[in-house]
Amino acid sequence: MTATTTYATPTKTARPVPPLSGAAVFHEYIRPDLDAVELRLDAAIGSDVRTISTLTSHILRAGGKRLRPAMVALSARAYRPDVDRARVSLVGAAVELIHMASLVHDDVVDNTETRRGKPTANALFGNCVAVISGDYILARAMRLLADDGDVRLLRILADITVTMSEGEVMEIAAAGRYDLPMAEYLEILRKKTGVFLEGCCRCGAVLAEADERTENALAQYGSRLGLAFQLADDLLDYIGDPEITGKPRGSDLRDGRATMPFLLALQDANPAERDQLLTAFGDPTLDDAAVLRICALLRAHDGFDRTRAFAQEQVELAASSLSVLPPTQARDCFQALTSYVVLRDR
Repeated sequence: MTATTTYATPTKTARPVPPLSGAAVFHEYIRPDLDAVELRLDAAIGSDVRTISTLTSHILRAGGKRLRPAMVALSARAYRPDVDRARVSLVGAAVELIHMASLVHDDVVDNTETRRGKPTANALFGNCVAVISGDYILARAMRLLADDGDVRLLRILADITVTMSEGEVMEIAAAGRYDLPMAEYLEILRKKTGVFLEGCCRCGAVLAEADERTENALAQYGSRLGLAFQLADDLLDYIGDPEITGKPRGSDLRDGRATMPFLLALQDANPAERDQLLTAFGDPTLDDAAVLRICALLRAHDGFDRTRAFAQEQVELAASSLSVLPPTQARDCFQALTSYVVLRDR
């Protein structure tokens, strides 16, 4: 029961984006579920090995949007409002642990020193401890799913982990490629983020014992929303406030990661502008002033507006998937979530 998602290439004309409304209101409806997830996480990350316990506690206390547990809870309650909270929180904690493990491994690969304005695990404990602790967190997620005992949930999340790993390897292999085809870039985003949110929604549908049509509709919603979420991240790398995002501006540019704003501007740049873009691409010594000059060039070629418009198209397609759901508060929260994802500031 796999729903296939295809993505069209962004066009030159950018459509206006509506103002943000109800940014994180979706959290309030499922606040009891998310509180239960936090208790599960606290219990899951403990270890007799003090270093592991300290590291995992540091990651958990660093915060996060808890978007993935929220997707599990909303998907379940959109079909069955009285779904068992104990199972929702268990699966929600498992998906958050998988996400945490992926972030730990990403930070090691990228040699990242700060995340959300705080030191990363590898910066504090070194790469070796961070990698093994990431494995520990992933194993804890699998143990939670084993405790639940639903083989289908375990299979969904195992498939997610496989696909995310493929996406990460694809992204590493694409580093330094300024000529990355747009289709390949979008496939990396699908594997890295789209498939994860798709799977979270599918898990929620399984918990609610939803019919196949509803499950696939929720999966499509998650896939589209995940793509939009990652596009928004790629935008924030250039236009976000470092004080809010917790990351320096232009990290993708310095690291030689070609994202949609850069690829779109490069397609339309004249020879002199193209030289300027390629000289900056992958240069770790770029100062903030040089990054801002590249940002101005991307903006001049509508790289930001076209990326945002494409992300908006994805959330509109995601929202259209919700038509099969009954009118519930959870469905309303999904609608609010679509606005939040594109226009968030962190």
